[in-house]
Amino acid sequence: MRTIRLCRSSSIQKAYILSKTAIIVDDSKLSRMHVRAMVLRNKPDWSVVEAANGDELFKRLQDTPVDVAIIDYNMPGDNGVDTAAKLRQSHPDVHIAIITANAQDAVVSGIRAVGAAFMPKPLEEEQVARFLNSAALPPRRAAQAAPE
Repeated sequence: MRTIRLCRSSSIQKAYILSKTAIIVDDSKLSRMHVRAMVLRNKPDWSVVEAANGDELFKRLQDTPVDVAIIDYNMPGDNGVDTAAKLRQSHPDVHIAIITANAQDAVVSGIRAVGAAFMPKPLEEEQVARFLNSAALPPRRAAQAAPE
């Protein structure tokens, strides 16, 4: 649930969102619990929802708008990059990070190409905190093909 504070300024009301909602997408329940704990330690006023895979992510999005998505790379069905690409197309303002132990250039390039942040496993609290703090900035955009 989002907390909204209304302010009166020159008889115009403005809404300020004080908290955000994050979704953690990982087929491992233990990993989701670990990431959830990191998110809530750093952003205790945020809401956190979970999904076990990309399909479940999009089902959750029908009922719950999210601001931040932390997606595991290696999942059954669509991998994290494919899921992030679909999320970027349908929800371009969501801040996305992909977590993986696979730091090969091709994987990291694919993550960057969809406008997602790369977070290597094992996750460190500081890198999660930096990513969550970046949610106040405009979201990353998918890489554009270079003109020929």
